[in-house]
This record gives sequence, structure tokens and C-alpha cells, in this order.
Amino acid sequence: MTATYLIIEPSNGELRMRPSPNAYEIGELVPAERPELEGVAPVLYRLEHIERQLPHVRALAQSHHQDGRPPVVCGILETEATTDMIREHLAQALLLCKPLAGSAVFRYYDPRVFAHLCWILEPEQMLTLMGPVTRWTYLDVAGGWQDVTFEGNGSGNLVVTDVQYQQIARLSFVRRALELLREANVTTSADLPRQLDKQLHKAEHYGLSPEDRIPFALHGVLVGPNFDRHPHVQSVLSQVRETPYAEAVGRWSDNDWQRIGMETAQHQFQ
Repeated sequence: MTATYLIIEPSNGELRMRPSPNAYEIGELVPAERPELEGVAPVLYRLEHIERQLPHVRALAQSHHQDGRPPVVCGILETEATTDMIREHLAQALLLCKPLAGSAVFRYYDPRVFAHLCWILEPEQMLTLMGPVTRWTYLDVAGGWQDVTFEGNGSGNLVVTDVQYQQIARLSFVRRALELLREANVTTSADLPRQLDKQLHKAEHYGLSPEDRIPFALHGVLVGPNFDRHPHVQSVLSQVRETPYAEAVGRWSDNDWQRIGMETAQHQFQ
């Protein structure tokens, strides 16, 4: 029998179910190895009156989104697993093994993170992450509901490569860059997050400060993917310890950037 659950982020607000029936609180998703997360972990709820509760939950999530609030309702999921099994799996999934040693808290359930996992993880890895979950529904940053279905029952712990781990670690930068592009009414594409991540990776390689990485990444998608090879840009990058990147290029005009974009596209700079 399929059951429906909610993952709620209490730190973002309270789950107010009235006038619909209250959702049944299962409890916090605390990994066995990290008991210190008690009190700050997401909470699992079960919906037992789907017809009356689900429309209210969706409306609540949409209201939070329209108000510009961080998500309280992070995910709506379906599973045929027992309550104890799904709670244990979702809790253990909060720990992501680092490529070398140790683990880090993985906020996979946050819709602002979950939306990007499809381009970071392989399908088999997503099955492992989701385990007994058969359907996962979330409200994306554009205010649209997204449904992801899973066939099969993944088992074990998610293992990621070093490259994937670093991509997950850069997601906060990717998300901020996307927000700035949307605020500027720049048309986005499905591949844009991956493009931004590539530019952010290059920014790390150049030794740019966290404050300079997003401006660099934005130039990479707006000016050209290889804009950094242009001699003028290379000159700036060679001196970032003396003058921050954003400060140095902030003196350039739109015409300067257009010329850099054109010359980069026309020539193979080394």
C-alpha cells in the first residue's frame, strides 16, 4: 500500500494544517551516527487524509514561495515501505560520504538542492539516494510543481566521485548566480547550472575569493565560456592577490566586454 509523507524544514517555519486535518508527525530525520543533529534536522510527517490534506499542503508551499520565504514544505513523497524503513533511509541519506574520509550533512531534501541532483548524479545514484521512494514532488524556484518517479528500490549508501562532491559543494554559488540572472530577466536554459558550475570550478582554480567567483561565473555564461583566456582577463587573473577580480574588471565598459567576447570567439587564445 502506498503512503504519502512530507519532509518539513522547521527552521523555515511551522507546518500549519488548519483547516485541513493535521498531518501525523513521525519525527526528526536524525542519522544514527549524528545524534547531535537532533533539534535541527528536518521532520517527517505522514498524510492520512490525502484528499483534504494534499491540496492544503500545496497551497501552503505556494504561499511561502510567493512571499519569498525559504521552503517549509520541502518534499512530498510516496513509498510502499514501512514508516520505520522510510524514516531510517531518509535520515541516513542526510550523511554524504566524502571521497577521502568522513561525511558531511547533505541537504538533498531541500528543493533548491534536489532540483540540481539530476545533472550531478547518475540515474543509478539517484535510485540509491531515494531508496524505497517511488515518487518525489517538490515546488521549484519558478513556482512550478515537479514530479520525479523512481522505478526499483535502491539500497546502500550513496557514493559520489570527487568531482560530484565538489559540484554539490558549489551548489550554493550556482543557486545565487541563477538568482541574479533571473532578477536581470536573463533567459535561462536547462544546461545553465552545469555551465555555471564549470565557470565556478575555473574560478576556484584561479584562486578567486568566494566574493569574486560568482561575478567570474556570470561573465563566463554572458560573455563566453572561454572569456578567461583573453589576454586582458588573464592579466587581471594573474594579479588577483593584489586586486580583487570584481574590482579590476569593474572598470570595464559594456563595449570592453563585447570586444572580449568577440575576440575570444574568433581566436584560440592559449
